[in-house]
Amino acid sequence: MDLTLFVLEHYIVEIGSGPWILGLTIFVAMAVLVGVMEYVFTEKDLRVIEIGWAAVLSFTLLFEHGVMVYEGIWSMRWSLPLQLCSLSGLLAIYTLLSGKKTVFLFLLFWGLSGGVHSIITPEMTLGDAPSFVIIYYIWHASVILVPIYFFKIKGWRLPKHSFLKVWGWSHVLWLLVGSIDWAIGANYMYVMEPPNVENPFVQGGFPNHLLVFELAGILHFGLIAILFKRWEHVLDNNELASLNPRQHQGPS
Repeated sequence: MDLTLFVLEHYIVEIGSGPWILGLTIFVAMAVLVGVMEYVFTEKDLRVIEIGWAAVLSFTLLFEHGVMVYEGIWSMRWSLPLQLCSLSGLLAIYTLLSGKKTVFLFLLFWGLSGGVHSIITPEMTLGDAPSFVIIYYIWHASVILVPIYFFKIKGWRLPKHSFLKVWGWSHVLWLLVGSIDWAIGANYMYVMEPPNVENPFVQGGFPNHLLVFELAGILHFGLIAILFKRWEHVLDNNELASLNPRQHQGPS
């Protein structure tokens, strides 16, 4: 008797296809919800939402690994959560549960850099079952939206030299994950081989694709630092204006 529940195979989602539109819809819906949270919920409600959000992400992670174990395909070579978005998701769970800024900076830079590309040009390693498609987009939308939530609603800010800190530690992570790849014959963080997607930042094979990754990292991290510093300035000015309305009124 065939007890296979899912067809687990590599799946590239074409831009404009049904699953791609579904994923984009999930992302937009979650983004809208995050955008209105501070106007609808109290601080106590938000804390409950944070814990619930972390619980959903934890469930999706356990579900995926449970399916892989059940199907007998769990492997150290490709099942460990060592891709950039997988690591970002773990950081998101920790941040939501703890409410601490310990890894916020890395979640912001890594989550946005990897998450945006994963939403636009998805590459799914567990096949096209609807449950996996939905889980994929919830996870990747979250690695983008969790840091934005804490930045906008909780008022967390980027420290000085944030770009250099993340850029430097990213190379340490890259070397560690690359060493694991070399030792067990894996391809986490696509160090050994580039992903099989159509993306301007995916060019050439090993090791040339790593040079393109390096350039992409500098561009993405730099852009994130600039945009969020400007957004921080706008948010802080708006907060000051709300606290001192007379300062912004014209002469009577």
